[in-house]
Amino acid sequence: MSATPRRPGVAETDLLDLPLSPVAEETAFFRPKTRARARATRRGRIGRLTLSLQVLGIGVLSSAALWMVYARVTTSTYLKVAHIEVHGNSRLSVGEVRELLGPAVGTNILCLDIERLKGRLAASPWVATARVRRSLPDTLTVEIQERMPLALAELDRLYLMDSGGVLIDIYGPRTAGFDLPVVRGLKGLDAEARAERAARAGALLDDLGDLAGEVSEVAVDEGGELRVVLRSGGEVLRLANPPYRSRFATFLQLRKELAQRCPRAAYFDLRFHSRIVAVESVTGDEMQTGAAAGTREARSGLTEVVRY
Repeated sequence: MSATPRRPGVAETDLLDLPLSPVAEETAFFRPKTRARARATRRGRIGRLTLSLQVLGIGVLSSAALWMVYARVTTSTYLKVAHIEVHGNSRLSVGEVRELLGPAVGTNILCLDIERLKGRLAASPWVATARVRRSLPDTLTVEIQERMPLALAELDRLYLMDSGGVLIDIYGPRTAGFDLPVVRGLKGLDAEARAERAARAGALLDDLGDLAGEVSEVAVDEGGELRVVLRSGGEVLRLANPPYRSRFATFLQLRKELAQRCPRAAYFDLRFHSRIVAVESVTGDEMQTGAAAGTREARSGLTEVVRY
């Protein structure tokens, strides 16, 4: 039997002691962990995908269920408006309030735009404020506060006017039951100036309260001063700034005394504190006499001051 040839320069003992290949040893050691990590990564991706699909499916089913519920509720005949309750109306009838609300009856109560309904009610000059609320299943409750007429504003015709100077309605057969003072000085003005003068007259009458029944008419001049004509005696009062009621009440208390002391008074000036100035009318002869004497009364009329 022939012997195995040896490589020149290599001893037999050296062949036995040669180490194993480091590459083969390292590959065999790390292969199981690498495969396990790859399998775990694939399982994680599949799990996340499955979870995402489940969440998506639940969302789709929930949306479909909600849509079905919404469709049933908004088309239910049980929730259609069948009754309208109106509170606080005096001049407006229930029918007029219904007309202002528009086609609310028969509409699903949950589909109504409450703010829009309130806006439709506020379009009426009689309505100062309005509240609308739902009363399930089929009733709308309306609460309104109407404007209170305090005077008749003289324009191209007479209009009912409130304390804020708002024109409410034409004075005619329907509103003839109102016995109110007339506000003059509003003709021929632009909307802003007219509203300002009307509001000033309205503030006077509102401040007078129950004493406003003594007033026949109010005229507002360009400077905002007020000329008030009383009902029974026809006395003319001049007023400027509030408070009005206290000065007006004092004049009424002294009314008879003033009529005796100043029978020829053209007007009574209440614009001063703690006194009433009676400005008397003068005749032509008196004006000439006063002018010749150079007296102040010739220019402004005879005056008398009544203190209180």
